[in-house]
Amino acid sequence: MRKNTIIGLGAVCFVVVFALMIFGAIAIQQVSSGDVPEKTQEMEIPESPEDNEFITSQHDSPSKILPVTQSCQGNARCISGFVTRIIDGDTIDVDGQSIRFVLVNTPEYGEDDYTQARNYIETICPIGTPVLVDEDDLQTKGSHGRIIGVIYCNNLNLSEEILEAGHAEIIPSICSKSEFADEPWAQKFGC
Repeated sequence: MRKNTIIGLGAVCFVVVFALMIFGAIAIQQVSSGDVPEKTQEMEIPESPEDNEFITSQHDSPSKILPVTQSCQGNARCISGFVTRIIDGDTIDVDGQSIRFVLVNTPEYGEDDYTQARNYIETICPIGTPVLVDEDDLQTKGSHGRIIGVIYCNNLNLSEEILEAGHAEIIPSICSKSEFADEPWAQKFGC
């Protein structure tokens, strides 16, 4: 019985991975042909984690499929995937992996501007959007199980965008520990 359960779970995992590969191929073909699907449903953004701890979505109804034109630098991980959750103003999930925006800090739940910061990220990088994550070479151990890096979404650097919008602050104590501290956007905000 136990062997059948393991085999069954393996088959389910294989089907899920295969379906994701097929979806990726379809998305690439749609982008190549210019046949970009429109958003099929509106999502209501909860006001607090009690309303809905996180907004989650499947990859089946992205608002837009845009090619990411940036590339990764350095030697750390370079991850491409889709936004699956918006956690707060400086953390999102990409294909289920938690990614922390490099060099920035936004308000935590219950603090002023938490909702505005979170909603801003959801607006410029909605769930289902393809992203590229350039992990920070000097912070490969991450933070609380999260990868730390620059996230490019809709050809925008999310760390830079949240700073420009006034919903985040640079973390000066991290500047000496980040490969991105010398980037113009990081220097502009205090690194």
